[in-house]
Amino acid sequence: RAIGVIGTPTTINSNAYARRIHALDPGVRVYSQACPLFVPLVEEGWLDHPVTRLTALEYLKPVLAEQVDSLVLGCTHYPLLKPLLMEVAGRDVRLVDSAITVAEQAAQTLARLNLANPGAQHAAAQFCVTDIPLRFQTIGERFLGRSLGQIERVGW
Repeated sequence: RAIGVIGTPTTINSNAYARRIHALDPGVRVYSQACPLFVPLVEEGWLDHPVTRLTALEYLKPVLAEQVDSLVLGCTHYPLLKPLLMEVAGRDVRLVDSAITVAEQAAQTLARLNLANPGAQHAAAQFCVTDIPLRFQTIGERFLGRSLGQIERVGW
């Protein structure tokens, strides 16, 4: 088996995904690729822009050359590129969204520790930023697929 991992340079240089994958199965070959331009492209909203497509082709070329059967999306921004990455990687490569896996593990841990919210009532979210609220709101709503409501700008 061969697994590809894409992430920010910091994530890839930490080797955290490769170490964890090898701890689970030492026989798996892991091919990691830093994709530093994906974050700004996602934040710009260029999810299916020609520049993003060319960037994805370039970044994934060495990983796909190793005939990986799975590709781990090792950054919270990358799931927004899923349709494009699926197209570039092809049908034979399974995309693994690390954010979903982490959320599932967090839910299991909260349930096990009896800390999960059992009610149907959702907590209210309040967002405070030190940067430009509109930029945060635009990116946040793109990520969450819902309105964030009022965003408060705070100073340090």
